Amino acid sequence: MSFSNLVWNRRIIRTIGIVSILLAFVGGYFALSSAPHILARLRDTPALPYHREAYCVMTVVELCCLVALTIGGVYLILLRRAGLIISNVVFAVEIAWFLLQASVPLLVVSAERGYRLGRSIGAAGGIGGLGAAPQDLTGYPVLALIFLNLARRGFPNQPARPSDRAPRQG
Repeated sequence: MSFSNLVWNRRIIRTIGIVSILLAFVGGYFALSSAPHILARLRDTPALPYHREAYCVMTVVELCCLVALTIGGVYLILLRRAGLIISNVVFAVEIAWFLLQASVPLLVVSAERGYRLGRSIGAAGGIGGLGAAPQDLTGYPVLALIFLNLARRGFPNQPARPSDRAPRQG
């Protein structure tokens, strides 16, 4: 497959848009359906004093990413450059968020308060992250970021407007 073919580039872009919307809806369903049950059982303890707060922050950030992913997906289907920009930002944020969640519990061990914060974040990561789980399991943010930017030539140079079209001769 050559990324110089505009037809294939547009198909790739639209496919990424459709898959983004589908994964956003699946992730949103997982996050929203599990959150009430998790929050009902989640309690801060002396060993994990920020457990509930860490879970809430993780869930809100993931839901914001999923909403932005849906918006970006719609723009990708319509072949708008805004979809490329939104998707690039969302995928970069999701990758950074994943790496941050994995590294913060390991890095914040110097002070007692930092140690408890790190443990709380680690414990919340064990029960949270359901919104991004479908994407994380498939590596979608990395793959979509690569393919979307390889196929970026598929976007029209100028948005098509009815006033820009030549009148029909006939």
